[in-house]
Amino acid sequence: MHINLENTLQAQLNQSLHFTSCMGVNVAINDEKHGVWLGSSGFSDLDANKPLDVNRSFYIYSITKTFVSVCLLRLAQDRLLNLDDPLTKWLPRMPFDDTVTLRRLLNHTSGVPSYTSLKDYLPAVCENPSVPWTHNKVAKLTCTGKLDFKPGEKWSYSNTGYMLLYEVIEAATSKSFAQALEDNVFSVLDLQNTYVAHDVDTKGVLTPGYCRYLNSERIMENVIPRYHPDWCATGLIASTPEEVVKFFDGLFSGKLLVSKQLEQMLTLVPTGTREPWYQKHCYGLGIMADPESKYGEKYGHGGDGPGYNLWAMHIPNFHGRKLTLAVFCNTSLIAHPYAMVNDLLRVLEAA
Repeated sequence: MHINLENTLQAQLNQSLHFTSCMGVNVAINDEKHGVWLGSSGFSDLDANKPLDVNRSFYIYSITKTFVSVCLLRLAQDRLLNLDDPLTKWLPRMPFDDTVTLRRLLNHTSGVPSYTSLKDYLPAVCENPSVPWTHNKVAKLTCTGKLDFKPGEKWSYSNTGYMLLYEVIEAATSKSFAQALEDNVFSVLDLQNTYVAHDVDTKGVLTPGYCRYLNSERIMENVIPRYHPDWCATGLIASTPEEVVKFFDGLFSGKLLVSKQLEQMLTLVPTGTREPWYQKHCYGLGIMADPESKYGEKYGHGGDGPGYNLWAMHIPNFHGRKLTLAVFCNTSLIAHPYAMVNDLLRVLEAA
């Protein structure tokens, strides 16, 4: 990337951070016209003494869902499963009928209640951030046979649905979830800094991440040394902005899925929700989308949880070129850093 454009992006990132409630931010951009840029702004410590280095490791929270979807689509490619299989073909203990299918779990039209909507979930995380609920406990609380709506009739984001898909992946491959993701996604793209996290990060591998809600005094703190990633029963990937951009580039360039499978992934369901950053908020299989954005079709996924808020996206036709971007904030935010993304897109639009 040309030095003048790098300087302009850096100046914009510094300015945007002043209007975003976070300590620091990492950015990765792959612009088909201008190349790759890795940027950083802000700090990694509360005293604002240590600048945040570029391309650090973060939990990517719900961006993990896009990786899970790719894994399942690859298993479908290999005829190990069918997306229209009922869940009970793979998890016969579940008290659901055949209308709860893998496809409907992937696009959040299954009606399975989400464990993150339980009134006891966040208090339990706050009380014991290092001791997560087991899958069995989550299933006992949310998989009772009662659905929020008839499958296929509505859309509602369900983390429980992705916990069940985690178990389907293990059942279909006879491997651990982590190994299946490694075999079907990480190793295919040579993502050497991307892995499924299953332990508290006590060694400081991840960048410090700040929030107030994991202590009773609501004091801002680095929660990563205390927060157990298995509180995300959906599975939780740790990665860098550069490798998440590499993942989305690989996805849309055919390195992970054949065209028929990618087409299925990008078959969109309107969510019926109003989102300020979307002209038409839709969801595919593990991927968010806006088919009517000012830049045309726009795909991606957000992630947020204790310590971090993240956004990654791919625009197939950004003024005649492909563009992929990831923004990782090291602070829990009320909403995804859309304004920061828009600021960077305006710079690239003018370049």
